[in-house]
Amino acid sequence: MKNIASETQLYVQLAHRGDPSAFYALFSGRIRELYLLLRSQGKDHDAACGDAARRLAELYGCVIRSRPHRPDRWFAARCGLKKFDATAVGAAVSKADVAAYERIAVRAVNAAYSKRLELCGGGSEDVVDRRSFVRYLAGTAVVVLVVGFLFFAQSVLSVGFERFGVEYKLSFPKIAEGLWDMSGLVHTDDDSWRRDGAAPLPARGAGAKTPP
Repeated sequence: MKNIASETQLYVQLAHRGDPSAFYALFSGRIRELYLLLRSQGKDHDAACGDAARRLAELYGCVIRSRPHRPDRWFAARCGLKKFDATAVGAAVSKADVAAYERIAVRAVNAAYSKRLELCGGGSEDVVDRRSFVRYLAGTAVVVLVVGFLFFAQSVLSVGFERFGVEYKLSFPKIAEGLWDMSGLVHTDDDSWRRDGAAPLPARGAGAKTPP
């Protein structure tokens, strides 16, 4: 775990663990701008609050799955706030509506936290995504299948970097030969089925000799 050197890093760490208060404190300014953005698009107070609440619940889950390196820019990019000028819209929206929205936003984040806490059994203050282990197993299975296919297909992969004049190759046949040598076993290819009538290939592995 990296050392926490700033208040922002602390909030990111806590929000990543599911703390709703840390999430709101981390994005409080942007959360208000999200409401003003929706109002600038012609939505009334109720519609803007509803859309913002749903969006905040989604973003809360995203922070738990991955910690944003630059949280302010991350939030702005996901909500379309990069080029939005909130000062022009803020004067046209009443302070009462903004205050009511902020209470709704807090409840939306807390509701998202309670929902995820229920999925985790409610036995810990930290929200743990149970599906992460399932995704890990699924990803591992996909990797094993792809590598297995490349291995048994005796594929040779190459990646070249023209700028540096370097090329890297990954030869699965050579890897297979190395594994047979390490195992100490004798590997024999059964080529009796070959139609060209060529002689079977010699045995490979420990104890096998290559004819002169």
